[in-house]
Amino acid sequence: MKKILFVGITALAMASCTHDDYAPVSKQEQYQAVFEKEFGAVNPNVNWGFTPQQVFTFDKDGKLIGTRGSDPNANDWYQYLTVPAPLTDAQKEVVRKWFQNTKNPQGQKVNWSDFFVQQVYQGGTNPGSNSPEIYTINKPAGGTEQITGSEKMNWLACGSNAKEGDHIYNFNGGNASETNVGEGNNKFHKDRIMYMKDYNTTCFGFHDSYGSKYYYDSYVLIPGDIIDPIVAGMYFVGFDYKTEKNDNGKIEVRPDGYYSDWIVRIAPGLNAPGTVAMRVMVEDIIDSNLASVQTSDWDFNDAVFDVKFEYNWKDGHNQKFAVITLHAAGGTKYLTIGGQGDKGVEVHKALCVEEQGTMINTGNGATRPVAIFRIPVADNVNNANDIPVYVGAQELTAQKGEATQKLCVPTDVKWMKERVQFINTYEKFKDYVNSNTPDNWYKSVKNQENLY
Repeated sequence: MKKILFVGITALAMASCTHDDYAPVSKQEQYQAVFEKEFGAVNPNVNWGFTPQQVFTFDKDGKLIGTRGSDPNANDWYQYLTVPAPLTDAQKEVVRKWFQNTKNPQGQKVNWSDFFVQQVYQGGTNPGSNSPEIYTINKPAGGTEQITGSEKMNWLACGSNAKEGDHIYNFNGGNASETNVGEGNNKFHKDRIMYMKDYNTTCFGFHDSYGSKYYYDSYVLIPGDIIDPIVAGMYFVGFDYKTEKNDNGKIEVRPDGYYSDWIVRIAPGLNAPGTVAMRVMVEDIIDSNLASVQTSDWDFNDAVFDVKFEYNWKDGHNQKFAVITLHAAGGTKYLTIGGQGDKGVEVHKALCVEEQGTMINTGNGATRPVAIFRIPVADNVNNANDIPVYVGAQELTAQKGEATQKLCVPTDVKWMKERVQFINTYEKFKDYVNSNTPDNWYKSVKNQENLY
């Protein structure tokens, strides 16, 4: 096995050994037997689609993407990302009214290191009958003062820094400045949008300029599916303004339960179709009772994730990363990407599902948005096959000419639903296994309804 050096990740070295007629059959040999029973003999030239990938390099001045955090170079986004279109007035209206009429909503979580932020509504510009958004404050020295909460909400922030926050560039005072996206490349449009890279969606907050304090406990993240069909599949963050100011006494605005003082949309930074990312589809049968494998057990959806490689300017120099976009977890076992156990990322937790036995995004179990995270890698890593995947202590491999536990395909290839037959869906896969052709076997789809 090729030995790959990972930065910050310890790869488990697997020792090979010879055996005689009396030695026990290895797990891989057992797997080879059940794999070939299902798909036929493996051609010695089959590499399962894994090849070296192009690597993006970004300098400290922000080309292509920019330094860690916000990316003011908006004209570059369209080259490698699927940039959200501007929200329509109708979409903004249904979102605004929902937040203004829904008190104390229950939010969800998403797990994205790379994401877009779009302006939706500046509180106080069109207040609802329930949500105040404009507040009357009793001053300690007597009299009252009116303030619009959104106007005091500066430095919209994201991430886990509860003291100072990580500013979402161009988002201040409940609004955002206008940005040109993809100018001169037939993708030009204006929007109030920003791209955040190598951050996280652990929490969101704002700096209150009235009381001069950050707040990270006054937001809610709501999926558009429960708001209105015209925003289904989207995610919105609403903020409930509050303040505390000591000025010859205490001045307070307490949360009212309506998160409409500032509303933004967040969207994952997904790879644009046809760019350098590749999709890995994983099968964990090797960790099962191989004596009882059924045809419907073969689905290669136990983990489905995209991989791209980039150099990113961080801590004063360029560092190399694999950017992982995790789409699905069709298995019920402890499966990690990037290393074994706590050295890797467990797929169920990454998709914000605590129950390991829950299938996610495979048509039988939970539905969750993608997860996006980074794995630091060494300079010699540029192939998605170099990203280790483990089920417990068992590494899942894709060796040339051997029965595989991983497949590599373009990012527009769909993965299997649960309990349907792989070879009756991808008709040419068996031919590919046996003869190494066609290498685009994934285009031979017989039953589209079997795909997620």
